[in-house]
Amino acid sequence: MMRKTCFILSAFNLLGALVCCSAKAGLVVNEVLANEPGGHVTLEWIEIYNDSSTAVSIVGDQLKVGDKWVELPDNVWLDPGEYYIMCRKLFSTDSSGFEDVWGNSSGVWGDSPEESRLLIPFIAQFSLTNTGGIVELYNPSGILISELTWNESGKDGFSWERVSPQSLEIAQSVDPNGSTPGFINSHTPVPNDLALEEVSVTPDNGETSITFTVTNRGLNTVLNAWLFLYPDLGDGVGIFADTIDAIDIAEIEPGSTFVTKQQYFLDGVYVSLSTSLPDDDRARNNRLDFIATGADFPPIVLSEVLANPKEPLETEWVEIKNRLNQPFDIAGWQLGDSLSLRTIIDTHATIDPNEYAVLAKDSLAFLGFYHHFDKRCLQPDHWPPFNNDYDVVRLVDSFGFEADRFAYTRVFNDNYTWSRGEEPGYENEWGRSEQVGGSPGEPNSVLYEPTSSNIAVTIEPNVFSSDEDVVVITVDKAPAEAEVTMKIYDRQGRVVRTLIDSETLLRTSYTWDGRSDGGRRLPIGIYILYLEAAGGKAVKKPIVIAR
Repeated sequence: MMRKTCFILSAFNLLGALVCCSAKAGLVVNEVLANEPGGHVTLEWIEIYNDSSTAVSIVGDQLKVGDKWVELPDNVWLDPGEYYIMCRKLFSTDSSGFEDVWGNSSGVWGDSPEESRLLIPFIAQFSLTNTGGIVELYNPSGILISELTWNESGKDGFSWERVSPQSLEIAQSVDPNGSTPGFINSHTPVPNDLALEEVSVTPDNGETSITFTVTNRGLNTVLNAWLFLYPDLGDGVGIFADTIDAIDIAEIEPGSTFVTKQQYFLDGVYVSLSTSLPDDDRARNNRLDFIATGADFPPIVLSEVLANPKEPLETEWVEIKNRLNQPFDIAGWQLGDSLSLRTIIDTHATIDPNEYAVLAKDSLAFLGFYHHFDKRCLQPDHWPPFNNDYDVVRLVDSFGFEADRFAYTRVFNDNYTWSRGEEPGYENEWGRSEQVGGSPGEPNSVLYEPTSSNIAVTIEPNVFSSDEDVVVITVDKAPAEAEVTMKIYDRQGRVVRTLIDSETLLRTSYTWDGRSDGGRRLPIGIYILYLEAAGGKAVKKPIVIAR
């Protein structure tokens, strides 16, 4: 099952140029990795390229990095179009080396196709500064023949490269791996070059929404290309015979970007997928492997929240539940409030099928209050402090997908909790726990706020950005011919927007763009939708404006 939408964006521009000297035919400083992946400074490297039609020796040449001279080898010749790498470390010992990231990590150079493309890299003594620097190459006579200058950090793990060997411009690499040692630079034009720029995945109520972005970075218009989606077995192996989808890109001109959004039904919690384009003059950007959510996502949901502990309880806590019929490990998952996310646990932490676990700010204080609790209780190293008046509780998985969120506008006194409904039809409804202290480790008993037995109101999404989106408010089963009032209030109880004022309900769907009655864009925060129909009780639901 799939639904498709496609559109073409306007031509892209290369990244902004930084200052570099004129690169004449011959040796050029072609690429530098100054902002190395993570914090491994030993992964910095410099690439020299022979842009001439004859072999060139670097014997007697001198390299200057910043204000320090770097000794070069005295026996290296570069063939036409050949690259040469100078790195701070080649093999891994107590820290990472070039061969670990850009080779096959065997501890030997030249034993794989990706390594055999390059001469053995030269280990040199230098240091590159993230925020800006200069690398200069001088010939034996002391004449400057090439330089490359950058003046900002850019993205972590992405190199600065020449747009072409003869260009005055440099730009940050757009290669999927962040850099191109031993390969043509990612910005250098080639005749045919469709690039998979991005794949983004959004869980969608049991289905999966996947957005693909493809840019024509080549010099020629591409006609009738196809984008394939298929299972990924790992180790770069895919099964084309089991292709999930084949998307016709149609015509795409140089510099244009094609975006298509597809909807799929995928089995399981997570699925390893690959997407690829036909081979062309730059194959490195033709494939992306990624993780998508499946129909069983999310495996873990929020179940209960206590954000306002009162004596003798001395700790905030959040209960989560495994929705699956199999154990699930939450290693690397994060818990957060409206502002930040904190890792729950880095090591393995398995929750049994259909069981609960508690995340507590202070696990000893929690267990001291709940003496009979016999499920898993975890204490994260860093706790997101939840507000008493309003906040958002967020649960994010190890892949960065938001598994669940709950927004509240107040807390309860006397250690009553916000609890999630568990009976059929109420799985997404929240209310106050029936008993003091809630029911950690047990099915919830919930007292829901009064709502009309006739009226059902849904808000999609209930968290939105007023800069880009609107919320859709759908009213169902309202009493026939009844006069309806629907207003939006801020936290101070002031009416900020009136959608319906004592009128007959003329349609079932209404939209709100986050603006007041006067057209003013309202600040971020939590607002309350209040709907009242004659002959029925009022319905109140939160709407969160975020940025």
